[in-house]
Amino acid sequence: KVYLSIFWNKLDTLAIILFILGCILRFLPINQCFCFARIVLAIDLCIWYIRTLDIFSAIKRLGPKLVMIGEMIHDLKFFMLMLIVFILAFGVPAYSLLDGIEKHSWHMPRYIINFAYWQIFGELQEIDQIEKNYELSGYVMFFLLVAYMTVANILLINLLIAMFSNTFDRLHSDTNCIWKFQQYSLVCYELKRPLLPPPLIIISHIWRIIIYMFSHIIKIKWFYMKYIEEKNQAKKIKINKILTKQIEEIEDAFGHEIYFFSLKNNQEQIDSNEERIYSPQEISSNKIKTLENQIQIIQNQQSNMFQYFERLMNGIKKIGGNDIEMPK
Repeated sequence: KVYLSIFWNKLDTLAIILFILGCILRFLPINQCFCFARIVLAIDLCIWYIRTLDIFSAIKRLGPKLVMIGEMIHDLKFFMLMLIVFILAFGVPAYSLLDGIEKHSWHMPRYIINFAYWQIFGELQEIDQIEKNYELSGYVMFFLLVAYMTVANILLINLLIAMFSNTFDRLHSDTNCIWKFQQYSLVCYELKRPLLPPPLIIISHIWRIIIYMFSHIIKIKWFYMKYIEEKNQAKKIKINKILTKQIEEIEDAFGHEIYFFSLKNNQEQIDSNEERIYSPQEISSNKIKTLENQIQIIQNQQSNMFQYFERLMNGIKKIGGNDIEMPK
């Protein structure tokens, strides 16, 4: 139960089962089984590609985006329930009016959904048949199409965009907190795993089996100590579920309080800095300081120039200009 409580572990289990099933069907001497094996292995490959998204949880910019995608998929489930209702409400009557009486076929649901679903994205393939039909069924089809395109293409699509925007804005402010929790979960998960990576992980499993056999069957003391050490390392403290829930709620409350308090202090500091920079008093004092600095620079230049003139006159006197009178 603990292993399957993690989404990625469920995905691993499904992918491994599909891979084994596809390999078994692949080597059965039946042509139909070979076709089924290709389908199963194709779906399995798609799952393995999706499984690689777990690597992004270690990246600060991409990790919170995985949480956003998960929440958006949760929103998409409720949206698809509403969309299916409108697809069936339009597709079944439109198909009956457009094609008339036909023999029953299991391919009919696919045609109905295909006809109604792609209308949302502008694939109006049947519009020519509706335009040429001036009978009562054609007018009914026309009004059904107008109502369906108005509801599905304008109302529902914009509703989905608004739901996604709300989810993104709600999670975007907590991206730093989400990534830290992801880092913590990743570290805890990796600590429970063996040291060697796949496919060398089989060596770690064989070593665990050897430790168990030599500690319980042959009863060697050194292997028994190793077994106790690994068992204590993987041991978990079992407490009451109600107490666990209370502790988690208290931790979440304190964590969010500290987090938002730090955000508030940072925002107040930023606002105070902006007010100090852009207030009129600060602007006037800055201008005065700038003017004083410029005056000081001019005075330094004047003193340097007087020193230069004094040295120049002393040099002229040494050359023979004793009759030159200095200005008083």
